[in-house]
Amino acid sequence: MNSRLHPEDRAEHARTISDSSIKIEGDDVLVIKPSNKIGRLGLPQVWESKYLLKYFVLRSIRGRYRPTTMGYGWIIFRPLLLCLVYVGVFGHLVGVKTDPIPFPLFVFLGISLYLFFSGTVSDTASSLMNNAGIMSKVYYPRLIVPLTSLFVNVMDLLASFVVIVGLMLVYGVYPGWNVAYFPLFLAGLALASFALGLVLAAHSIKRSDIMMALPVIMRVMVYAMPCVYPIAMVPKKFLTLYYMNPMASLIQGIRWSLWDEVPPPLWSVGLAAVLIVIGIYYGLVAFTRAERTMVDSL
Repeated sequence: MNSRLHPEDRAEHARTISDSSIKIEGDDVLVIKPSNKIGRLGLPQVWESKYLLKYFVLRSIRGRYRPTTMGYGWIIFRPLLLCLVYVGVFGHLVGVKTDPIPFPLFVFLGISLYLFFSGTVSDTASSLMNNAGIMSKVYYPRLIVPLTSLFVNVMDLLASFVVIVGLMLVYGVYPGWNVAYFPLFLAGLALASFALGLVLAAHSIKRSDIMMALPVIMRVMVYAMPCVYPIAMVPKKFLTLYYMNPMASLIQGIRWSLWDEVPPPLWSVGLAAVLIVIGIYYGLVAFTRAERTMVDSL
């Protein structure tokens, strides 16, 4: 489109295309802006580039596991190895009891969920720095980068659930009617992890201290959620404070939906839902604002 127009023609042209939020400023600048709030958050652009997102996800999965000797076996071996450590420490040394659920099954589910949460938050938060090189050379919707981290970790979690289902069959643990809520709690866990990672990704561009402190925080978080111990071990006077952590509510909800354990309070589930919505929206807004200068900052 030629932007060198007579002033009268330029004014008429701007009126003609104003409905699509495109206007001409100055002599040589064509400004194109999204016409709605959803467009400003970058979601339609990601949908238009969904095939690029698929390519990024497959490339990340291959790049993570193909160079290793065990290959894709690490998807299962990593949570299994941690499970053996926690079974030895908490099951035999500390003597944690999770009856009637066998402790190995209890811990393997908790560790798989924790690895998903930790991996999604860490990978999403560092995704911009890790892809700074390609982003400075080629334009594509920047939101694809953190979404790639989310979907890669989702694939790992789904692979872990194959083992979890197998363990449930071996131990004779079968879900009841409340398994219908399992997808909702699992989706909530994914959205909460992504929201936190997205906020950290947006702010870590100018605050490098976030990435230095994140590994330490992730190691502490394993004990702030019912991953390797049952909720019954939490003193009653601390339960209200404990359930204010959305991840604790969601993980306990997943356990309740799979084998009818103690359900999380309704108020904590509602609080988690509200915080997830706020976190996703704030994360998208912060990410969109940081997107304008992220290439120069990185």
